[in-house]
Amino acid sequence: MLIIDGYNCIFAGAALGGRWDGFSLRRLCSLLEQNRAAAIVVLDGRPKPSEPDADEFPGLTLIYSGQGIKADDVISKILSQRTDRRHITVISNDRAVAADARRQKAHSESCEKFVRGLGARTAAKRKWQGRVEPREKSQGLANPGETEHWLKEFGVSQTLPTRLPSASGDSATGRKAPVPRAGSTGRRQARSGKPFGSGTKTGPAAQV
Repeated sequence: MLIIDGYNCIFAGAALGGRWDGFSLRRLCSLLEQNRAAAIVVLDGRPKPSEPDADEFPGLTLIYSGQGIKADDVISKILSQRTDRRHITVISNDRAVAADARRQKAHSESCEKFVRGLGARTAAKRKWQGRVEPREKSQGLANPGETEHWLKEFGVSQTLPTRLPSASGDSATGRKAPVPRAGSTGRRQARSGKPFGSGTKTGPAAQV
């Protein structure tokens, strides 16, 4: 959980210059939301017309201190009401705010360090989300030459059998099963008590 000294963080971020020129509350909230950060942003005074409302960033909590009340005091009060202070980091360059956070057993971090880290995490996340996987991962190697190279590299043979064993053949050797010789059927019939050729015949040979 983060508790952010809002305007303190915005002014410190804008002072970094470069990519942070014009750093605003809306940009801070956008970065926090992109990183799915659980955060309470505390701001002095009342909301300004140009600033986002609570509906624009529903994942964040924006708290304005109100007229005549300092954001520092609101941050201290929020901390005092929390039971998970050891898991809270207060973002502020105000020494008194940072000291109060540590006194209440919370952590503190400077605004510049926080903003830079937030920007780096956001950039890394965008890069990861936009990463394109190499074609070879989904389509295989680019050409047969590459395939042959890697087969040799790992000592794998590319030669495949040109003919598979027939269904009636020997599965181990591929030899065909032996064909019964002529007369074998007759012998089986003889053993059964019926002479080969016995039974009803038709044709001239049957007319005696």
